[in-house]
Amino acid sequence: MKDRHREINERQLQGRFGNLKETLPTNLATNRGLPEVLDAIKYQICRLPHIGTALPKTWVQVRETLENDPRDYIDLTEFLDICQDNGFTLLKDKMQLSGYLHDLGVCLHFQEDSLLRKTVILNPSWGTDAVYKVLDNHAVIHNRGRFRRADLDAIWDDPKYADKQDELLQLMISFKLCYQIPDSPGAYISPHLLAENQPEYDWEEADNLILRYTYDFLPKGIVTRFIVAMHPWIEGQELVWKTGVILDKDQTRAEVIEDYGRREIKLRVSGRHKKELMTIATHELDKIHDSFNRLKPSKWIPCNCVTCGDSQEPHSYPLETLREFADSGQATIQCQRSSYEMVNVLGLIDDVIAPEMLAARPDIERRRSGVEFPQESEAAQEVYISYAWGGRSEEIADQLDIPSGTGEFRLFETSGTWGIRG
Repeated sequence: MKDRHREINERQLQGRFGNLKETLPTNLATNRGLPEVLDAIKYQICRLPHIGTALPKTWVQVRETLENDPRDYIDLTEFLDICQDNGFTLLKDKMQLSGYLHDLGVCLHFQEDSLLRKTVILNPSWGTDAVYKVLDNHAVIHNRGRFRRADLDAIWDDPKYADKQDELLQLMISFKLCYQIPDSPGAYISPHLLAENQPEYDWEEADNLILRYTYDFLPKGIVTRFIVAMHPWIEGQELVWKTGVILDKDQTRAEVIEDYGRREIKLRVSGRHKKELMTIATHELDKIHDSFNRLKPSKWIPCNCVTCGDSQEPHSYPLETLREFADSGQATIQCQRSSYEMVNVLGLIDDVIAPEMLAARPDIERRRSGVEFPQESEAAQEVYISYAWGGRSEEIADQLDIPSGTGEFRLFETSGTWGIRG
C-alpha cells in the first residue's frame, strides 16, 4: 500500500495549469523519490528572476536583526528605529523594506490596515496558531462558528496573546476568517464553521434574474469569502450556511449557492431592484476570482425568450459567446430550448450585466454608445515564493481541494509563484 502507484491525468492538469513543469512520484513514508523532488524545487527556484539579485547591505542588516530576534512581534516604532540604526533615514524607504520583508515572509506587516500596521509580526506562526485556537475551539465549533469578543479572553489565555487580542481579531477579519454580526457589537461568525445543511426558506420564483458561474477547477472557500464580504445583507443574519447565503437589500433578495460537485455557483435574484443587487453580487465574486491566479470561470446568461423567461432552468449562453456575437455584428441568437426563438444579443447581456461590469471588454459598450474607452495596459506581474506557516498543511490542502497523502507532487508556476501540490 505504501508503494502504490496513482495515475495522474497530466493532460487534464496541463489544461488547468498551463505552466505545469513536471509530475514527480514520491513516498513520504520511506522518502522514496524525495531527493528528486527537492532537487527539482531548488532548480526551479534558482531560475526565478529575483534570485541572485544583490540587496543593499542595509537591507541585509535589518533582515538579520529581525531574524535573530526571539520575540513574536515588535511595535512599528521599534522596527523604524532598527532601520534608522542601520542607515535608513527616510520613512518611505523603511516602509518599502517592511513590504519587501513581508512579501518574503521574514515578517508580517499589514501596512494597509490602520490597526495591524502598528505591529510587525516577527514569528508568523504566532498569528497562525492564535487563529486556529479560535477555529479549533470546541465551543466555537459547537456554536456553528459564532463567538463573542469576551470569549477570546479564555481562548487566547496564553500570556503571549494578552496584549494583542485586538490585533489578532483584526487579523482574522482581514483574512476573511470571521466577520462581526451587524447590530450585534462584540459578536462574530467564522463562515468556515457554518452549518452544512441548507435552511428552509420561501422563494418567489416569478421574474427572477439568474446567472451561473461554471469552473474547470472550483477552489474551496469562494463562497465563504463572499459571505464575509456581503455579511451586512445576510437575511436576518440567519439564512447562511457553509455553501450558500440569502441576501436581502432594498426590497430585493439574492440567493447564492455553491454546488461543488457540479463545479458551479448559481445566483438568482428576485424583487424590486434585481439588476442592482445582481451587479453588486457579481462584482464581489469577480473580485474574489481575480485573487486566484489563472482562475477563469465561465458566466452563463439565461435566455429571455417566451419559454425561458420565467423558467428556473432556462437555456443559457456563455457570456463570451454573446460577446463574440456582439463583436461580429450579429444582433440575435437562437434559443436552443423548445421555442427556438431568435433573441436580441445585447438585450440578453443587459438583462443581467450592468454596463459598468463590462469594463474589461469596452467594445460592447462602445457598440451601444459610440463612446471610445482607453484600453488598460496589462498589470505588472510580481514574482515570489508562496508557502504556509504553522504546519497546517492538511487544512490548507483541504481548502484548495488537494488530496493529502496521494504520494504525488505536482510542481507548477502560476504568475511567477512557485508551488507544490501533493
